[in-house]
Amino acid sequence: MPELFRYAGFSKQKLSEISDTQMETLGKEAAAEVSAAMNCRAVYTKFPIQITEDEEIIFADRKIKSHNLAVNLKNCHSVVLFAATLGPAVDKLIQKTSRINAAKAVMLQAAGAMYIERYCDLLQDFFREEEAKENNELKPRFSPGFGDVPLDVQKIFFEILQCQKNLALTLNDSLIMSPEKSVTAFIGIYKKS
Repeated sequence: MPELFRYAGFSKQKLSEISDTQMETLGKEAAAEVSAAMNCRAVYTKFPIQITEDEEIIFADRKIKSHNLAVNLKNCHSVVLFAATLGPAVDKLIQKTSRINAAKAVMLQAAGAMYIERYCDLLQDFFREEEAKENNELKPRFSPGFGDVPLDVQKIFFEILQCQKNLALTLNDSLIMSPEKSVTAFIGIYKKS
């Protein structure tokens, strides 16, 4: 439960005060409801990459200029692009609940964030196992919108991975994904030394 409350924005002090309270019960209910509603799906692909001296990342005939991503992908020979989602039922559950119980909706939001991160961790574990067979290791995942990587890089993911076709995942004009409990990310791959 501490992970769920952390996603809900509780401070460390507040976390130590939570035990067998209504919030803990609410948290457990929210986690169970999101778990029952979610339909985890992902799509991914791998490309060789090149990083230039002026921090341009080149892959799949595309170029992204980013200091932060170049640092993350330093010494990598390939990159995985992936998109993952919990599916639309989680969004519907949160929207429906927000009209009748704001506190529970906050906990559902937190549970959704917790579960999409866990799902991404499982995907990364899968990639790690597959790449270990080739004597490769992985860098931490890095998503558009973090550091100096603009959100419009999402469009590259949607184009390459065919997110709408493969996951029923859409991107609005503000570059927000729907369903909201979805993630796109780069994962760098490098040879073990």
